[in-house]
Amino acid sequence: MVDLSRINQYDLSSYDVIFKEAFHVDTLHAICAAIKELENPSNELINEWEAFGEKFLIWIIKKAILVAFIAIAYTLYKDLLVLSGYYRGPAQKSNGGKCRYLEGFVKSKLCEDIKIHHASGLAYLACGDEQSRKTAPWPPPIDAYNNNFPLRGTFYVYNIEKDKLTPLILKNFPDEEDFSLHGFGIYESPTESDNLYFFIINHKRTGSVIELFKHKLNTFELNHLKTFKHDLIYSPNSVAPVSKDEFYITNDLYYIQSHWKVQLEIWTRRRWSNVVFHSSKTNTTEVVADGLIFANGITVNWDYSRVFIGTTGTGEFFIYERKPDNKLKLLDTINIEHSIDNVNVDPVTGEIYLAVIHDILEFMNGIADKFQSIKPSFGVIKISNNTKEDKFYGIKYVKEKIFEDDGTIFYSISVAAGDSSRKVMLLGSPFAEGAVRCELD
Repeated sequence: MVDLSRINQYDLSSYDVIFKEAFHVDTLHAICAAIKELENPSNELINEWEAFGEKFLIWIIKKAILVAFIAIAYTLYKDLLVLSGYYRGPAQKSNGGKCRYLEGFVKSKLCEDIKIHHASGLAYLACGDEQSRKTAPWPPPIDAYNNNFPLRGTFYVYNIEKDKLTPLILKNFPDEEDFSLHGFGIYESPTESDNLYFFIINHKRTGSVIELFKHKLNTFELNHLKTFKHDLIYSPNSVAPVSKDEFYITNDLYYIQSHWKVQLEIWTRRRWSNVVFHSSKTNTTEVVADGLIFANGITVNWDYSRVFIGTTGTGEFFIYERKPDNKLKLLDTINIEHSIDNVNVDPVTGEIYLAVIHDILEFMNGIADKFQSIKPSFGVIKISNNTKEDKFYGIKYVKEKIFEDDGTIFYSISVAAGDSSRKVMLLGSPFAEGAVRCELD
């Protein structure tokens, strides 16, 4: 081996020493010998270089794997960091001065969805009872198909002006039949001013279906007309009718009967959620939007030309154009930065009310805790058309958080229904008992 000790004994950062020694005869001999050995390396030198190369290659591979893992983890969970409220801090407690609980609930008190018929001032509430909710884990249909306990919810009508809550009686619907409520939608026929058509998600133990009921205004009955069942309607969360025979639904998850597969789908953030359109007119059921992460609330505007969808998985709010063939074309995406549940539109103003989860991790912990000690915070965000000068710079919409609570007054809301004419907002939850009425400014 070549002795390079004369070079190594100096501090290479000292350039003046290097310059003086550069022309020393022993140094020149050492350099020439080193070059010669590199030209004709010995087996020992080759082995040293091979060992170094192998270690360097392993180091490179480890670093590449680490970088790839960080990139994948960031891609998967960057939205989760935002949805957890990490950047906005804890929710503020509402003073509660303008909110109170509705009175008059009989049995079912956990109201997942609420719709307001603005012309009449009547609100309709889809509620489940605590016993069946505890027996059949929520949100359905997770694990519910293995349940032996009858699932029976109740619909209520609430007169906003009279402040009166009344349960509705089901007609032409068997008493022994499951009636496990989730989201629902109302269609008002332009030729039948006194009749409303309710499209109701029913998570039966034999599979999820859409039930069609007819309701006459100012009565207390729901008359069952028809049941819609199809293989593409497997995990419906919300429904938006566009005629007496046509509707859109969101399937929030792909897996529905395996607890661990559901957890895998949720935590690996699979884009397996979709939107399905059904028409009894053409006998068509088809997927019209997919690639979503836990699509949740869905509704339409006053003339059914726009379809609005909120996602729990990414906190995105999608605005679609409804095409003549009922396909959906994405027009706009609004980043809400909160997990979105149900969506409601005030047809008078066109404002959209979103029930949102303030901290998705707190919410998941609340489910695991069965909400005994953890009461997850929530908020209500209103979307409206931008009328300010910056609309000319492409900012079409304004999003405003109009209500927030840390779980003291109410918790884990799934729906906020606003009525600008009567200056009232109603809140419901699938976990907290009752429903809340808040007066709007």
